[in-house]
Amino acid sequence: MRVLNEPRVESETEISEKEISDFVLQAQGNDPEAFARAFCLLQPRLLRQALFLAGDEHRALDLLQDTMLETWKHLQRFDGRARFFTWICGIMVHRHYDWLRRLRIRAAHLFEEESRLESEPEHQPGPSETSDHLDRARVMRECLDQLPSKQRAVVYLRFYAGESLEGIALINQCSVGTVKSRLFHALERLAKMQKLKEFQSEAPRSKI
Repeated sequence: MRVLNEPRVESETEISEKEISDFVLQAQGNDPEAFARAFCLLQPRLLRQALFLAGDEHRALDLLQDTMLETWKHLQRFDGRARFFTWICGIMVHRHYDWLRRLRIRAAHLFEEESRLESEPEHQPGPSETSDHLDRARVMRECLDQLPSKQRAVVYLRFYAGESLEGIALINQCSVGTVKSRLFHALERLAKMQKLKEFQSEAPRSKI
């Protein structure tokens, strides 16, 4: 099972929740072709989410592939109370931050073994990363990475996956009140971050 590079799908506006649900029900009956169809229908939207999280096309494709495999592995856990797209986004967030944790652990080990690299200059963005859109995405990713994982998840699901508070509560197995609290504290933290303040002062029309 693999992610197609250029899936041929209907317009996103033509994809109904019922259509997705029908494929998912078939997939839960151990029909991998139905699962592949459901995933392909959502793939353009999921790839945009992966690109936002990863900030790099190659890593985004890896994340999408990883998410697809993890979704298939745990498909029986999907109970239909949240949108399938939202449920997959929740899996994607967890897979991405698991990868980041592993990367940081490896980096820490490398730092211990190769302390001489401490003064090595940071990676400089290439020409393709100079647009306002990519700069904004980069700043937001860096700021989101500083949030506690539970706050980071609700911000992502609310503002980037477009999920309702009730849907987020289902995904995170908590109350709507807890979601509101996490969202409030997350936005409060973001508003105080100097990096975000500086970026917004340079681009005053930008909004979170």
